[in-house]
Amino acid sequence: MPETQTTLDGQLLIAMPGMADTRFARSLVYMCAHSPDEGAMGIVVNQPEPDLNMRDLLVQLEIVEDASTSQLAHKVDEIRVHRGGP
Repeated sequence: MPETQTTLDGQLLIAMPGMADTRFARSLVYMCAHSPDEGAMGIVVNQPEPDLNMRDLLVQLEIVEDASTSQLAHKVDEIRVHRGGP
């Protein structure tokens, strides 16, 4: 008998057509983490985030102090950032 899945880790969620929440309407969400104790985090894979670029994201997450001087500087502008959240 197959085990029952208790989390949505690694699953894709497709928004129903009538989804009223604008954060998730018309979206396809990849669930990165899902736990009853710690909550959930996913990435909306079909909606790039127009107001955020990879350079700024690396700085906000404190991965690098200044992305323009990082060894990644020549590659970060090629990476699209997609919506994500709780």
